Amino acid sequence: MRFIDRFDVVLLDMGCTFMFNVDRFDEDDDFGATYCRAGGNRLQGEEVFEILSAVFHQMIADSKRPEKYDNFSCVLTYLKRHPKSAQLPADEIAILEKVFSEHEAGTVPEAYANALRQLHKTHRLGIVSDIWSHSERFYQELARVGIRELFEAIVFSSDIGIIKPSPKIFQKALETFGVDVPRVVYIGDSLRRDVAGAKSIGMAAVWIQQDQVSEEDISVKPDLIISDLQDVLLV
Repeated sequence: MRFIDRFDVVLLDMGCTFMFNVDRFDEDDDFGATYCRAGGNRLQGEEVFEILSAVFHQMIADSKRPEKYDNFSCVLTYLKRHPKSAQLPADEIAILEKVFSEHEAGTVPEAYANALRQLHKTHRLGIVSDIWSHSERFYQELARVGIRELFEAIVFSSDIGIIKPSPKIFQKALETFGVDVPRVVYIGDSLRRDVAGAKSIGMAAVWIQQDQVSEEDISVKPDLIISDLQDVLLV
């Protein structure tokens, strides 16, 4: 019996679990081109990068503060507060939000879409994922690769203002399935957000180990460690 066959429901993280090339907020990324494609013409590319990079790093910092877990604002709110974007017209801020979403969202490789299709044959599936911009762009990517309908529940943090590891975001997804918590397993790449969050409400947790474990995470114990989502179909 495979490890996942102990469970009826599989909940999944998205970024770096089955969606890759996410969070492209480096200087090498062409923010100016993305901004122009989104209809912007007021700002220079360097200005767009400066604003969005600053907002991104502020959101990273805030996401590590426990008092923010149950009250986390989306990127639009941060753009409205940032000194260099707060005074811009509403339509310009909306363009910046769209640019942010294009750089935050990644792509789902076909191999991972196929893995999810295989998993769907034996399990009920859901997504619990932290995203910071409007969820529309992410739904578009799920639809593009033909996997949107695989998931009975999709809970994105920007839709509800709650981020992992808060137990509330996991509980929101569980409401859809109506099964006992021990019958649910969560799969993600972060010990602090994914494994600790899922286990805080009694779910089993699979950790996709991609990086070195930090000191603050060493005490968190996943039920299974794999190196790639596709491995869960085999072990």
